[in-house]
Amino acid sequence: MDDNTTNEADIELATRAAELVSRWVSAETPLTESQGWELVGLQHPGSGHGEMYAWGDVRAWERELATVLATDDGTPESGDRIARARATAVTAMRDMLLGGIPAGEMENRIWRGGEGPDPREQLRHFVATHA
Repeated sequence: MDDNTTNEADIELATRAAELVSRWVSAETPLTESQGWELVGLQHPGSGHGEMYAWGDVRAWERELATVLATDDGTPESGDRIARARATAVTAMRDMLLGGIPAGEMENRIWRGGEGPDPREQLRHFVATHA
């Protein structure tokens, strides 16, 4: 994370979104295509090529969390392992979403003459919609 482009409010917002998203993942049910596109869009990849990488990151993130969730055997050790995996997943998704803020700002400057959607507002809307 670049301290020059993030602030506490951004971190709190992205963390809240990441916490919501991590609840979408289960061992049995993959993210829907719609959910995946929401996450890719919040990263503001800027191009089809960038979308491909963002999709790869989202799918790898989901796969890592779902793999641990599938090992739940109800034991305290399993519960601890799952709690650690969820915490790691929240941090990873938070970082992906935080990266979308400067990417969205840059996309707006370069391609939209400063008139594109505010990436922070998009993230706030995402949280409000899914909370």
